[in-house]
This record gives sequence, structure tokens and C-alpha cells, in this order.
Amino acid sequence: MSEVREFRKAKSKAVLEGEISRRELLKMAVPFGQVELDSSKCTSCGLCAFDCPTEAIFISAGEEAETFRLLFKNYACTACGKCIEVCPEQCLRLERGLEVDKIGSPAKVLFEDEIARCSECGSPIGPWSMINNIKRKVLANGQVLPHLELCPGCKIKALLS
Repeated sequence: MSEVREFRKAKSKAVLEGEISRRELLKMAVPFGQVELDSSKCTSCGLCAFDCPTEAIFISAGEEAETFRLLFKNYACTACGKCIEVCPEQCLRLERGLEVDKIGSPAKVLFEDEIARCSECGSPIGPWSMINNIKRKVLANGQVLPHLELCPGCKIKALLS
């Protein structure tokens, strides 16, 4: 409890000394968050969804089963920042606030991508953005992964034959 008192005291002092406005202080106290995603950086790894304690960010299949979607529930976000901490691509931005008019509305689509399928058997293997990111990183190191577009079962068959 003393940590909360210290936080309040420090913020009150900052307001009195003009270092922070009352509006900024109130915004910092709002227990809700808004998440924005830079889709040019996202590789759809899903770590943000896996680590979100309130399931404000979650993964879902798209309208068609051939798409991967990362969704955000406005009213469920507590602005804890776990999603920001775990994102390897640093493509998320969190801002405190609650859009009251969006309470009860469907989840917002943050990211959508087509699902890649195994080139041998057709099983789903992951979002294309993730596979293309792996390809870029491997090629940047001067290496080649010949079986990247195969599911685990077909990779084993290819390696053993």
C-alpha cells in the first residue's frame, strides 16, 4: 500500500510543479488500455495473445478458416503492458484510456494474415507473415532452409528419404 501512496505523492508533486498536466495524470490513472499494432512489423507469432492475462488480445480464425486473426477486446484491457514486453518485433503500442462507446462491440481486428499450408500434404503450418519472416532472417545469415514450407511430419519424411 505504501507504494501506491508514494506513486500518488510523486504524481501530485509533478502536477503542482507543472511537470505534468492534470489531464496526463488522469490518463495515467485510467485502469484500461488501448492497443495499436503496426502491421508492417507484426509476424503473427501470437506471444502477445498467449501472455495477455485478461485475454484482451486473442487469436481467432478469420471468416474463412484460411486466415489467422489477432483480435483486441477494448473493455478487457487493463493496460498491464505484458503484450508490449513480450513482442519480439516491438510492433505494439499501448495507451491508457477506454472508448466507452465501444464497450460491448465486437473485438477489433489488429492483424490478419493468410494461413500457409504444407506444400506436400496441405496441412496448416502457420501464418505466411511468420514463415516469410523466418525466411528473411535465415537468408540474411546466408543460409537456406529447404523444408520451411513443410509441416513437421513431412519435414521428417523429407529428411529421412
